[in-house]
Amino acid sequence: MKKIMIILLAILCIPLSGFAMSLSTLENNPQRYIKISENYNSAVYTDTGSIKSIRYSPPYYTLSANTYYVVYKLNIVFACSEIYNYDYNYSTESTMKRIISDMYDNDEQPDEDTVCSRTEAAQRENSGIERNGTCTGIWKLNGQPIKKSVPSSSTNSPVTYHTVGYDIAESIFKTYYNQFF
Repeated sequence: MKKIMIILLAILCIPLSGFAMSLSTLENNPQRYIKISENYNSAVYTDTGSIKSIRYSPPYYTLSANTYYVVYKLNIVFACSEIYNYDYNYSTESTMKRIISDMYDNDEQPDEDTVCSRTEAAQRENSGIERNGTCTGIWKLNGQPIKKSVPSSSTNSPVTYHTVGYDIAESIFKTYYNQFF
């Protein structure tokens, strides 16, 4: 009877160990887990193997991916399943073309500094990206689960230009389509 209980317990633990994430897994697999951002307190990684296209209807794109947030001070890694909606009409390229066209329409001579500063201002106003994410798991840095899953709901929220969220969205788009957003 003891052997049967041990075998059953081992079988039940196999799925839990298969979903563990540790800092060493993230750091030792740079081809799969791209480090998007890092500072003294935290780091963010995207799982390139998880990137999937949900919508391809130019100028509208939707991509999903798993992202891992490392919080060194709390000794944790948490996973999020994220969905990014992109409107290419607000991409850097489209915004820059629109600004140059507007400048010519207003008899202004475009110069690099003016075009860049107006493009950045326009993208700060509307980056063209929205994010929806759900936390899916939390582990200690060594991969030991803290909770099996942490379901949470989220609504679409705009992604601000020049933030970690924008960097994640940009990296996912670049990885999937091999071009910048």
